Amino acid sequence: MRYTKNIFILVLLLIGTLVSYSQAVVDEVIAVVGENMIKYSELETTYLQSKASGGAERTRCEILEDMLLSKLFLHKAQIDSIEVTEQEVENTMDERIRYMVQLYGSQERMEKQMNKSLAEIKETYKDVIRENLLIQQARSRLVGDLKITPQEVADFYNRIPKDSLPELDEEYELTQIVSMPKISDEEKNMVKEKLNSYRDRILKGDKFATIATLYSDDEASAKKGGELGFFSRGDMVGEFESVAFSLQPGEISPVFETKYGFHIVQMIERRGDMVNCRHILLQPKVSSVSLYKSKQFLDSIQNLINNGEISFEDAIVKFSDDNSKINGGLIINRNNASARFSKDAINETIGNLDKVDFNSMKEGDITKPVEFKSELSNAYRLIKIKKKTPKHTVNLENDFDRLQTLALQEKETNIMKDWASKLVSKTYIRINEEYSSCDFTVDWTKKNK
Repeated sequence: MRYTKNIFILVLLLIGTLVSYSQAVVDEVIAVVGENMIKYSELETTYLQSKASGGAERTRCEILEDMLLSKLFLHKAQIDSIEVTEQEVENTMDERIRYMVQLYGSQERMEKQMNKSLAEIKETYKDVIRENLLIQQARSRLVGDLKITPQEVADFYNRIPKDSLPELDEEYELTQIVSMPKISDEEKNMVKEKLNSYRDRILKGDKFATIATLYSDDEASAKKGGELGFFSRGDMVGEFESVAFSLQPGEISPVFETKYGFHIVQMIERRGDMVNCRHILLQPKVSSVSLYKSKQFLDSIQNLINNGEISFEDAIVKFSDDNSKINGGLIINRNNASARFSKDAINETIGNLDKVDFNSMKEGDITKPVEFKSELSNAYRLIKIKKKTPKHTVNLENDFDRLQTLALQEKETNIMKDWASKLVSKTYIRINEEYSSCDFTVDWTKKNK
C-alpha cells in the first residue's frame, strides 16, 4: 500500500541538519499539479526525515507520489471553492506549536533547533497549515465516512500470503485501580496563603513574570515568566478556562483551584476567540503519611478481590481515582495509543515497574500495590493482566483490530487511486523528466491516455 495517512499531516518539524540541508540545496520546481508546485527541497527533506524515522524505508518516487496526491487534493479543494478561516489556521498552528514545544521541552529549545523565533516559525508555516487543512477537507469528502465490515477484514487477511505474515512478540493488555493520596486542608490553605501573598506583591508593583519565574511549580511556563501562549476554549481544563476568559488585559485573577493545584492568572492579550495569559501554579505537597494510606487502601481492596467479595472490574468503577475507570481501567500505551504493550516496552512506557516481573505472571494475575508518579503526584495502583498474548504470527483471532486498520487503509487507498486516475485526465500536471522512470501507481503523466 503506497498511500498513507501521513501524507495528509504535513511535517512541521523541519529541524537540525534536515532544515540546514533543505536550505542548502539548489531548489527547483520538480512537479506541478494545477497551480500547485512541488519543490526539490520538499522532496529531499521528506525523504531524509523518512530515513531518520526508523520506519520502513521509502523511495523518493513513493514520496513524490504521496506529494502529487496531496497536491491533487489541494487542486480539488480549490476547484470546489473549499475555504478555511483564519481562525482555523491560527487554532491549528497553535496546536502544532504546543506539540512542538512539548517535544523539545521548551519554546527556547524549539526556536534554537529550528533557528527561528516563534513569530518566524508561525509565519513560515502559516501557508503550509492552510494548505493542509484544505487537503484534509477535500480528502474527508472522499473517504471521511468510509467504513469496513468484518468480512472485508477477513478477505484482506486471506489475501496476504501466509509466509508474509509478520510475527509479533508477546503482548499484554493491562487494567488498573489507582489510589491518589489525599491532600490535607492545612496544606491547601498554606498554598493558598502563599499564592495570595504573591498576588499582593504583584498588585503593589512586583512583576508577575519575575514571581512566576522564581516560584511557579509549572517549570515549562516558569522559564517564560509564566506565559502560556495563545490558547482557545477546549485546550485547558474547564476551571482554568473559565477564569482566563473572564479577565481583561492586565487583570489578575483571585486564587483558584484546578486538578493540577492552585493558580493565579494574568491576562496578557485577547485575540478573537483566543487568549494569552501568564500563570503561577503552586501544587500542594503530598505527605508520606497520605501516600502510605493510599497503599494501605489498595491492600484492603486487593483482599476483597482475593476473597471474592468484589471483582477487579467492579472495584475499578467503585474505587479508582483515575479517568481510565470510564474505559474499564485500561492503561493506554502512549507510544502507539493502543492498549497493547510488548514485553520489553512495559517498563519503558509505564515507568516505575522495574520490580514487577510481568513475564512470570499469568493472565488474570494482579500485582501488589505499585507506586508510580502521576501527572499530579506520587500515587499507588493495582495492575491486572487483562490479556497476555504469546509470541505469534499475525492472525484474525488475536489481531483483528490491527488487520481492520490495515484493511481500511487499503480500501481508502484503492478509492483514492481510482479517484486520482479520473481527475488526472482533467488536470494540468507536469513532472520533471528525471522522475520519468518512477513506477507510480497512478498514470500521472498520462502516458497511456
